[in-house]
Amino acid sequence: MRPDTQRNHQRDDSPLCFAQVAGSLEWVARNELEELGAKVIREIPRGLYIKADKKVLYRIVYESRIVQRLLFPIKSFPCHSEKYLYQQAVKNIDWPAIFGLEDKFSIEANVSGSAIKHSLYAGQILKDAICDSFRAVNGKRPDFSAKEPDIIFNLHIKNNQADISLDLGGGSLHRRGYRTLAGAAPLQETLAAAIIRITGWDGELPLLDPMCGSGTLLAEALMSYCRIPAGYLRKTNGLRYLPDYDEKLWLLVKREANAGMRELKPGLIRGSDISQANIEIAMSNLTSLPWGGEILLKVSDFKALGKQAVQTIVTNPPYGIRIGESESIKLLYNDLGAWLRENCTGSTAYVLCGSAELVSELKLRNRWVKKLKNGDLETALAKLLLKESKNA
Repeated sequence: MRPDTQRNHQRDDSPLCFAQVAGSLEWVARNELEELGAKVIREIPRGLYIKADKKVLYRIVYESRIVQRLLFPIKSFPCHSEKYLYQQAVKNIDWPAIFGLEDKFSIEANVSGSAIKHSLYAGQILKDAICDSFRAVNGKRPDFSAKEPDIIFNLHIKNNQADISLDLGGGSLHRRGYRTLAGAAPLQETLAAAIIRITGWDGELPLLDPMCGSGTLLAEALMSYCRIPAGYLRKTNGLRYLPDYDEKLWLLVKREANAGMRELKPGLIRGSDISQANIEIAMSNLTSLPWGGEILLKVSDFKALGKQAVQTIVTNPPYGIRIGESESIKLLYNDLGAWLRENCTGSTAYVLCGSAELVSELKLRNRWVKKLKNGDLETALAKLLLKESKNA
């Protein structure tokens, strides 16, 4: 950790920003945000309210592996009707001072427990308010684009309290830019990064994913070890729409983070998968990253990999959520547990199982099990210390 990241540098008058995270990862995000220099004020399900100065906000956008969205507050107010939402957005927010007619904008809206019932409708009201504000000043309105916006606003209404924010990442920060192709049910990048962080893997031992799929765990392990910033490949963000945006500081933050990158040790990270198609997808994704082409990939059933040297094993087997798959998935977990027990003595394995019940199908003693959300699925990450077979 660099000395300038050890504690908080924010001013007391810095705004209260919201760092949105996937459910169950709040504690992981808290640790990362504090390392980056933020002060966590309050933690709620799926997010943390933080204080951070300008440089720390820039660092979160460029370096955070766990945060999904970083929201900068524009306006908060009690909101009990559609009419009041429109009035507040028109009268009390100077939209042309935030962005220009040439910028395409988008709105992410979420509504719960409020007089306004529908998120899409709330987003439409805010869209109309923004367009009407521009027409009143310029006689023209900016274009709305859900697919390729230049700037994204977040509207959150809960219990009749509205919060309008600027999305500083310009979209979800889980999009690293390396996923050129995706296999079936790919692991989200932020969850994969959290798993690597939870394992504490630091490169002292090699890392293997014997069911690597499209390579997300391998990519996040690579980025973690080589200290590649999460935003290294990202082309855009929403920082430039901040009222006090400092381009020189932004470039400095990027230079400092990039200067910490280091090469991958030969043979340090390996992956295999029974599917040739998955290995080709993983290869395409990994080669988008610095040193990604040096990760060793192999088409193989894990059962054919044979005896393994002492290492860290991290993997995410299929979950078997389709009807009729439960028995075959149990057998897969039985086989994986047997392979780990017989071939990976001395290693530590971290297996993201499709449910807490599937952990027992590995038939191995676990050191701990942590519940993690993979989208809407309740999954379980098990840490397994692989001893001699007679002691397993």
